[in-house]
Order: sequence, then structure tokens, then C-alpha cells
Amino acid sequence: MTGSVTLTASGPAPAGGSALDELLYPVGLEEFRAHYWHRRPIHLSGWSGRFAGLFDREALARVIRRQRELRISVRVSGDHEGDDGGAAAHVLIDGDDVVDRLRSGTSVCVDPVDRADARVAALAQELRAGLGHLGPVSVKAYLSTPGFGFNTHFDAQVVTTVQIEGCKRWRVSPEPGVAFPAANAFLDGTGTVRYNGRTPASLAPWERPAVNRDSFVEVLLQPGDVLCLPAGTWHEAKASGGDSLALNFSFAPLDIPELLFELVRPALQEHTAWRSGMSGPQPLAELASRATELATALRQLAADSDVTTQRLAEALTRAPGRSIGTQPAAAGHADAVAASAVHAGQRLQCVLAVRDAQEAARWWGRILGSQVVSSIPEFGWVEVSTTVPGVTLGLTELTTGAANRGAVLDFEVGDLEDLRARLNSHGVTVTDPPTEIAGVARVLSAHDPDGNRLMFFEPADEGATP
Repeated sequence: MTGSVTLTASGPAPAGGSALDELLYPVGLEEFRAHYWHRRPIHLSGWSGRFAGLFDREALARVIRRQRELRISVRVSGDHEGDDGGAAAHVLIDGDDVVDRLRSGTSVCVDPVDRADARVAALAQELRAGLGHLGPVSVKAYLSTPGFGFNTHFDAQVVTTVQIEGCKRWRVSPEPGVAFPAANAFLDGTGTVRYNGRTPASLAPWERPAVNRDSFVEVLLQPGDVLCLPAGTWHEAKASGGDSLALNFSFAPLDIPELLFELVRPALQEHTAWRSGMSGPQPLAELASRATELATALRQLAADSDVTTQRLAEALTRAPGRSIGTQPAAAGHADAVAASAVHAGQRLQCVLAVRDAQEAARWWGRILGSQVVSSIPEFGWVEVSTTVPGVTLGLTELTTGAANRGAVLDFEVGDLEDLRARLNSHGVTVTDPPTEIAGVARVLSAHDPDGNRLMFFEPADEGATP
């Protein structure tokens, strides 16, 4: 570990300042914006009473009791000190189970707290205004038992943690691993970068940085401390010496394309063509026309500064923000397990290596009518149904490019020629005639778009003579 990100206050902040001034002390707002906000992490070591009266365990219990009423998420993490760094699946639970989970050891995340706590909500909006942040702000609470927390991940938004009770030991990268990433990401057990809700095949090279965990800086957050991490900053955190309670303020970036379209939408929707969708014989030409009209509307928006200023102010009160995953690990795994439960029991899962699991699932849907049983996008995994009860296909990107060897999947179909036509129309040309096994079946050999060898057979009529 190298360097330091810590600045220590010699005492409490001067009286009379704003909540933001107190939160940032001993750094001034302009210095913070110029050198840290969106740029590099900073740990502000404070004084134990800095957040007195803001939040405590009783306040957290009140929030959890309103879980169903306000649709608040409560999830737990099994990540523990001494893990190899790979983030585990984080499981959604009922708030009534929190006490039992804490008794056995865990880290509980309650999100969003500001939906149920007026003091926290007021502070979040004051910080948003003071920083001039134009995107949405939300607040999570983390209650962790000793040694528990979250393994290595980064978030797609600025995260600012205020330590309320106990201590938490953090390890953070000295600068963002990915500047302003499009989604949250985590490291799996092999050190591979995985993005929440994204398949490996969908990632651009800039989204897959090398991660040097030896360069991470260690920070111990104590009551009254603040840690601000720019979007894309790698970090891991575990409760140290006892239970830890902290609040996490997430500053999600403003979605600029969404905002621009919101500003021009009213004018565009005055025209029937923008309300009717596209259903004509030349959809590409229609789309080109809409793109031209959109460009014209945007130029008019830029030219009329007075109207734009007024409408921008109105739009920003709604703070449009892009949809960003809030869970810093393979949270989708729990949903995938639940979705596949209907197929649990005695079943055969045939695994095929593919380049793009999502596209492969669509291909099998077109060929055999397969439907998605479960999906873990971060690991490039999709399981789809087949026409055979108890048999599913596992489509995986983990061994990209490796065609199957040994056993070959052989599917029964009702009409080989119809199947051949479907294959030909979906990227697989089959020119060889079927092989006839007299009185038994006709068999057609093929390969899927990823090179896996397949077979399809049409049984002979029962009344046929061998």
C-alpha cells in the first residue's frame, strides 16, 4: 500500500457554517471541488460528535419496520475479512430476519434510508444543493458485525460514507479504476472484473482495467469520519473491532441524453409521427427522418437560451438520473437461483460454450422456442429451457470460443425440413441432406453460431416398415 488519502481536523468545525462545511472540514468547499470531487478519494478524520443526533440504531430499526410500506430494500452480505477478494452474492431478506442474521454475523444494507428518515433526507438535499450536484442523491445504511462488510468493488456514482458508530477498515484505490463507469462492478474470486447486469461480451476494453490491489490505501473510519470516493474507485470495507454503523450518500450522475430528450419531447410529440411509432415498409428511412427532426429540435433548444434556462430549471427539479445498479456484487445471482427453482430436482443441464450468452439464448428461442430459465449476466451465463422436460441448456461465456467435444446434443423435432429452414434463416447454413436410418429416424447434423456440434432427428412414422 502506498500514499495517504487522510486529512485530520485539529478540532470541530467553526460554528455558523453549513452542514456541507461541517461535513468537509478541514477542507474548504472550493478546494474539495477542485482537487477531490470526481477526481480522487479523500478521508476526512473528524471528531466523535460530528454526526450526533443524525442517525443511530434506533433510527435504523424504525426504517426497517417500514420496509414493506415504503418498498425499502434490505439485503445481507457474507463477505468477510480474509476472503480472497471476490465479492459474493448479496441476498435480499425480510426485515424481520435482520436480528437473526446479525447474531450469526453479516453486513446489512438498508436502501434507501432517506425515504423513511426526514433528517437524513434533509441532509442529503442540503449536500446536493451545496455541491451543485444535478443528479439524484440517495442514502443507504450499513450495519456490519466484526469482520463483515463488502469485498472489492466500485460504484458508478460518487459515494460518501459518514461513520456513525464503531469502526470500519477500508482499502481504496488511490484513483478511480474506471472514470465514470456505466455500471457497478466487482472482482470475482479470480480477480476478473464483473459488471452488475452486464455480460462479459458486452464490455468495451476501457471497462476492463487491470486491478493492482497492492496499490490500495488503507483507511480506518471512526465515528465522525468521512470518506468520499469518486465514481469508479475500487474499495473494500470490513467492520473492525466491533459492530459498525455508517450512512452512505450516493451521488448518481445526471443522464444528459435523458435530460436533453426531456427538454425537446413536448415539441416533438406535437407531431403524429413521434407518437405513432414505426410500422411502415421502410423503418430505416423513418428512423432517419426522426433523427433529423431530433437534431433540429436540439439546435433550436441551444439557440433559445431564455426558454432553455427556464425549462432546464423545471427539469432539474425532477433530477433525472440514469438507472444504475446499487448493489456492489453479483446481486442478480439470488434472483437467478429463484427463477430456476421451478426446474429444480431431477434434471439434466447441457452446457455449451458461446461467445455471447444473451445472443445465444435468443438464437435458441428462435430455433426451438427456448425460454430463459435463469440468467447471471455478470458471469456470462444464461440457462434456457428445451422441449424435453427436465433438460435445460446452460450457455456460458466463461470458456469463450471452445466448441464442444465428446457428447453431442441431439434434439427431436417434428419436421427436419422446417428445422433446416429455421437454421438457414438464423445464421446456420445446412446443405448436407439428412442421414436416413431406415425405420428409425432421419438425422440432420449442424453447428450453432459458436461452433458447437448439434444434431436433430425426426422419428420415423410408427407404421413405417423397416
